[in-house]
Amino acid sequence: MQFHTPTIFLVLSFLYIMLPIAVWLALSNQPTKTIVLWCVGGELLAIGLLLIGLRPFVPAWVSYTVANALAWMAILIQASALRHALKLNWHVRYMVLLVAAWLAIFEYFRIVLENAHLRFAWSVLFFVVDFAYISYLARRISLDYDLKSGRWLSVVYGIAAVMMLIRMLRMLFGFTEPDVVAQGADSLLVGFSGFMVSVLGNFSFVGIAMERTTKKEMQATAERARQEESFRLSEQIAQLERQRTLGVMSYSFAHELSQPLTAILMDAHAVKSSLTSNHIDAKALSESIEDIERNAARTGQLIDRIRNFIRPTHDDFEPVDMKLLVRDVKQLLLHEIRIEKIEFEWDFEQEECVVSGDRVQLSQIVLNVYRNAMQALADRQVRKIFVSLDRQDQRVVLRVRDSGPGLSEELKHNIGMPFVTSKKDGLGVGLSISKTIAEKHSGSLSITNAMDGGALVELNLPALNF
Repeated sequence: MQFHTPTIFLVLSFLYIMLPIAVWLALSNQPTKTIVLWCVGGELLAIGLLLIGLRPFVPAWVSYTVANALAWMAILIQASALRHALKLNWHVRYMVLLVAAWLAIFEYFRIVLENAHLRFAWSVLFFVVDFAYISYLARRISLDYDLKSGRWLSVVYGIAAVMMLIRMLRMLFGFTEPDVVAQGADSLLVGFSGFMVSVLGNFSFVGIAMERTTKKEMQATAERARQEESFRLSEQIAQLERQRTLGVMSYSFAHELSQPLTAILMDAHAVKSSLTSNHIDAKALSESIEDIERNAARTGQLIDRIRNFIRPTHDDFEPVDMKLLVRDVKQLLLHEIRIEKIEFEWDFEQEECVVSGDRVQLSQIVLNVYRNAMQALADRQVRKIFVSLDRQDQRVVLRVRDSGPGLSEELKHNIGMPFVTSKKDGLGVGLSISKTIAEKHSGSLSITNAMDGGALVELNLPALNF
């Protein structure tokens, strides 16, 4: 059965006009550079095939020179589309130079040597090489991104390259004429390879784009799920760390509570004795009642601190005065500070140091920093912790420096990472949790060795402007 080859090229040009448009419409919701390049290449190839199909009716320089230049540039652009999908750069000037050089040799064979066999072989060789290259790129896409459509595209262009190679070899061995629009069995090779590249190639490309989009959405969903799970677990770990810290501090809290409670008991006994005696001293009775009220309020404040610190948090952001917060947190450690004979030195700017954040979570950061600093002073004669607060541009910077030995070399680069600690009974999550909390407040937490000796912790948070 004979096919009219020019008609085949006209049909293929029509397919190449319509199918890139169909690809663009199908993928219009994701107009990436890869898709744009693929569709532009398809439309240029359609024009080139149309000019080849019109060979009997147009000048030779149009049907040969212009048509081949457009076709070669078209498939190079489609190859660059796949390179872009693989994040490989390929500058336009290189493609233009390659086509220009190839075209110059083509014209040399056509006009100077007037050798139709060399001209034809050189033209078809470009398609063979580029189709094989597109097949290779599609294979890489299928392997790198695990896309079935990429394998199909690789097979389609691989078969097309083989068909074009057979067409070229048949011409070289004298089985057919050195003309792309030759009649006979070669029209079947041209038609089959053209149909595969135009129809199956474009459908495979759409499949690649859709598969990649689906995989990205699935990965994004999985990543969100992991982040939510990680956030939930970090909240649980933070809660457990607070409870563990309070367990360690339980003796200190018991001692702190015993003082106002003992004072309340003694004042209550004094009031009772005064009421049962024959001579009631109104002034002494009033003073005892005031002492009871004062110590009761002190007890309530301490209990509130403990309850607020241990309760689960829900990101209750509010204005937080860091000057008050760092002093309040010190009160939670007051008994240990007295026992260890640690001296705090404060250096606060006159300017307000207010941030927006969760008071409990920010307290946890400061508490962890204080406790680490205190533990670093265990074997030191000079036991001082220096706390400074100042405004830098639109940031509030808290610095806590101790007079301890500083960070060891092995800890210097890993400090703050989960489960990294120098303490035998530590979990190594305190500073890690503190860093996470700081980042959640759009801030940062760093720990280094101070120039004057000891460790220096810096908490940097956005300032709240009124």
